[in-house]
Amino acid sequence: MGWPVVVAIVVGVALLLLGLDRAVARGWFDRRRPRPVRVPSGSAASGMFDGILDVFQPGHANLVAEQERQKLDIRQSGDDAPPFDLDSGVVRLDRPTRTVPPPDA
Repeated sequence: MGWPVVVAIVVGVALLLLGLDRAVARGWFDRRRPRPVRVPSGSAASGMFDGILDVFQPGHANLVAEQERQKLDIRQSGDDAPPFDLDSGVVRLDRPTRTVPPPDA
């Protein structure tokens, strides 16, 4: 048995172990409980190119931060809105409605 055969066997065993490791990591051999399906949030390359994107589009970081802020923004309209608008300095006060009791007969 020559050295090329030994190298081929070592490489084959390494590839077999790597494939087995990836199969276990994906949960193919775990039958105890069902695993939730993971939805990827983005590609792996997107993190790599963020630095380059910041060089050519300096406002991109601000755009992403504003989009995240708008996702978390709570919108209130109509009667749900508070009576004080602090940005414009306007206060809206609604008169409480009075209920007149019916006259006793």
